[in-house]
Amino acid sequence: MSTLKASVIVAVYNGEKTLGLTIDSLLAQTYPNLEILLIDDGSTDGSKALIETYLHDPRVKYHAKQNGGVASARNYGISVAEGDVIGFCDQDDQWKPEKLEYQLPAFDNPETGLVYSWVEVRKHGEVSVSKPEFEGQCFEALLKRNFISCCTAMARKSLFLEIGGFDESRELHGVDDRHVWLRMARISNLAVIKRPLAIYFIHGENYSLNEKKMLIADLVCVRKIAAMDGVSAQEKALCKQAEYGIYLHYANNLLYQNHPQDAGHCYLNAWKVKPGQVKYLISGLLLSVTPPPLLRTLKSFRKRVV
Repeated sequence: MSTLKASVIVAVYNGEKTLGLTIDSLLAQTYPNLEILLIDDGSTDGSKALIETYLHDPRVKYHAKQNGGVASARNYGISVAEGDVIGFCDQDDQWKPEKLEYQLPAFDNPETGLVYSWVEVRKHGEVSVSKPEFEGQCFEALLKRNFISCCTAMARKSLFLEIGGFDESRELHGVDDRHVWLRMARISNLAVIKRPLAIYFIHGENYSLNEKKMLIADLVCVRKIAAMDGVSAQEKALCKQAEYGIYLHYANNLLYQNHPQDAGHCYLNAWKVKPGQVKYLISGLLLSVTPPPLLRTLKSFRKRVV
């Protein structure tokens, strides 16, 4: 069995509704050598009182700080972490009991800097499992899509220190974790445990459900990567290709949500990246002048015809 010490960072902000279940899931780990760092990012609800009921357990440690956002809370946790490897569990997510037991042995390979796993996704009572299988050199794959759920990822503390931790820019809110994984993937190998070891809950309060804000954040993320010192011409080209994929991804999502003009702008921007794709120029121009009621009517008509 691995002898590495694990630090689990929970960024807490007004999370008393779900935080107890999160902490319970971490305390249920079958791997004994861990600490649970609860970083209170300026909560104004009963989170502190709830946490105090757990402080009799020496594995649980409480730290309070001024509000600075989730990336700031995670960086604070990294700075006080005593573990060899660091993982994260948001205040409304949970870990399966065997998570550390299965993930930590993967760090026996000195070339592996980050280990993630499959994740169980729960949305309005429905349960599914996300099963990415990328491992080894994953920079290009991560540029195409963020297949790492933050609640599954664990990385060496030394690697966090090497890349400088999380970028706390507000413009990265919602994708600050992806930004970290990309920076790690440039200089380290990834490993995956092919079983669901964490539970990610999707509800109405998830920031990632805001398509327009996530579009901007994803673009900022890849552009920041492209602008880093030492990034090669090939890596810059991959980042540009990633922008193209981002525009198409959000164009489809916004179209599905009946936002034709926003979708049209995305298609036009995709065309600007790849002018040869004339279909996106045409789609973009048409959608940019399509009112939402007309789009809903066309969708309804199409369903009846099909």
